[in-house]
Amino acid sequence: MDQPHQAHEGYRHVGYVLRPDDDLTGVVGPVLRRAVAAGEPVVIACAEPLAGTLLAALGNPGDVRVASPDALQERPPDALAAIGRMVDGELPADGRRLHLVVGPGQLDDWSTWTEVEALLNHVLADRPVDHLCLLGSADAGDRDPDSVVRATHPWLLTEEGTVPNPDYRPPAELLREARRRVAPDPLEATEPDLALIDLDDMRTLRRALNRVLADTALSPDAAQDLVLAIDEVTANAAEHGVPPVDVKLWCSPQRVLCAVTDRGTAFDDPLVGYGPAHGDMAVGGMGLWLARRSVDQLTAGPADESGAGCTVRLVVNS
Repeated sequence: MDQPHQAHEGYRHVGYVLRPDDDLTGVVGPVLRRAVAAGEPVVIACAEPLAGTLLAALGNPGDVRVASPDALQERPPDALAAIGRMVDGELPADGRRLHLVVGPGQLDDWSTWTEVEALLNHVLADRPVDHLCLLGSADAGDRDPDSVVRATHPWLLTEEGTVPNPDYRPPAELLREARRRVAPDPLEATEPDLALIDLDDMRTLRRALNRVLADTALSPDAAQDLVLAIDEVTANAAEHGVPPVDVKLWCSPQRVLCAVTDRGTAFDDPLVGYGPAHGDMAVGGMGLWLARRSVDQLTAGPADESGAGCTVRLVVNS
């Protein structure tokens, strides 16, 4: 049976896999009609013709708004920020819950989509929102779409209503597992294009980065974003880590990789720097938030197999 939304004070993240023969209005429609009947606002951030189909099924009521889904397709930190802004702009001031419907997405790969969906449970945890995510069967690539939805959504929409998901996995656990699969980067076994050992001058770092990145396939804007991200991470390492700080940069036709290493203790929290974007940041969190928004991937871990030191890796795809 559907769980009454009044029992949930914070964020309720609900997943549903769209099938070609689904009666979408028969499954999604009742959930949204109950929200409208309760006087609670509904935002549909889906592409056409899906948005129009849902709106028509609700009878085009005045308390339902259709929003553009374009900003939700960016790299994870930008998508999270866009959803956060959308939610904060639509939440009623009188405490009523907001109902948000998004999807199916157009992300390049299932792993990026999984990262966004997992992190939403962290970033939006305290918002009074019922967030229904519609995943198309093709969006999961070679993955079983049901397994992707079950891993990232604490709730599932079924023909019987909204029910708790026993297969949900906490965001930190899911992200740790995903990032273990992509480390170490093969570029690190080659000679770096730039190596600054025992760095003590940030101006030297920025000049050297600008010089090397000018010869890569990165656009000027992407190169400056990467310089900003490296600057933020290096400043964090110098202030909160243990010196000396080393910066190494590798450039290939496919991507640019930077590794920032200090001699402190590696942090094992993949949620650091993701927010909550609207609230207070932990020490170093704001710098990592800015850095994450400037690159395609940012990970942290021990500097070597012994577990000593901390290395933050930043990747931008060319």
